[in-house]
Amino acid sequence: MIADPSAARVESDLHDGDFLNSCEAGRWRIISFAFPTLDFTISATEPDGTSSEYGFKAELSNYPSQPPMVQIWDHGANMPLAKDRRPKGGPRVQKTFQHWGPDTVYRPWDRMTGPHSNSAGTYPHLAWRPERRLIFIFEDLHGILNSNARAQRIGASA
Repeated sequence: MIADPSAARVESDLHDGDFLNSCEAGRWRIISFAFPTLDFTISATEPDGTSSEYGFKAELSNYPSQPPMVQIWDHGANMPLAKDRRPKGGPRVQKTFQHWGPDTVYRPWDRMTGPHSNSAGTYPHLAWRPERRLIFIFEDLHGILNSNARAQRIGASA
């Protein structure tokens, strides 16, 4: 039987040393992977400084030539996370996790967001390219979800 090259590429990304080191450091964790669906969580810092995590579901058909499609996800209810339970924080957090048409995370690398309002063209440094790896998405989400920690440090030193 011939293996799906997209599934093999996802497996390779999930076993990359830097990706695994971040799993061990608690930045993110994989819940399950059954190609083309990847369920995972990303650690977060809430506006009050407490730690938490948020779930995500990625659809990875034709990866990496087609961008991933990622939703913020309630794994217990098996549905997109309710609007009132989505991450809180500054404008970047609010925009990324807003509820919109296809309800994917609003990032230029996302399959649905990239073409929306030419998001990928406006932010080419954040657009999906086939040479990117899954760690690019995980690091981007982790940075956004932990931007509240920076705000806490700045507020404390003021």
